[in-house]
Amino acid sequence: MPYKTIKTAEENGTGFIYFDREDHLNTITVEMINDISSALSDMESTCRSIVIGGKKNFSAGADVLQFPELDPSEAYEFHRKLNELALYFREYTWPVISFLNGYVFGGGLELSLSTDIRVCSRDAQLSQPEIGLGINAGAGGNVILPHVVGRNRALYMILTGARLNAQTAYEFGLVDILAGNALEEATRLGQIINTKPENTVKLAKRAVNNTSSSHIKTNLDYEAALFGILFSGKDTKDRINNFIKKKEK
Repeated sequence: MPYKTIKTAEENGTGFIYFDREDHLNTITVEMINDISSALSDMESTCRSIVIGGKKNFSAGADVLQFPELDPSEAYEFHRKLNELALYFREYTWPVISFLNGYVFGGGLELSLSTDIRVCSRDAQLSQPEIGLGINAGAGGNVILPHVVGRNRALYMILTGARLNAQTAYEFGLVDILAGNALEEATRLGQIINTKPENTVKLAKRAVNNTSSSHIKTNLDYEAALFGILFSGKDTKDRINNFIKKKEK
């Protein structure tokens, strides 16, 4: 099935989803969210593992160019779409392995937090830069990130917008594996998983998610509501418009 924002492939039981908006640093749009969700659904009956990412950049976050037109209600709905994809990763039947190259920012980083294994290129940069735009993190930056790296490190990332190199991200526990070639390593892990007993893999993932996800849906919705509220403020609108003007120069 053709998609506008991603490319897909299947090989030896592993499904590959490649983000294909590199001219926009793979920033995330509603169309991209829908394409990824559709591809995952299409692969569920034919694959035993999923490898997902961008060959140059994982994602620089949500596409800010769509933000000026959003009112608080529309901002909330966009955030909910991100949340639904993050939850889909977590609840998906098979393991989802992300390979992180280049920029892994904002909504891109937050989506990766809901994948099952994160393989990071040694030259990747990771960040929660939303505060500079006057918005809060989406897709679990305030909900899931503290459980991954701890409360204080999460607040450090959220409140400063600091860029972390791959080694620091690994030391924080933000990524699971460092690799010279993240795609190759993610593919290798997928192939290993494909050799394991099918039902054991499914139930193991379900058991782990059950211990950590009971509160996540409710808290993600609260996070989305806060995201929407911030779009009613002049400071947020001004910061977003200034960011876009700088990019257009």
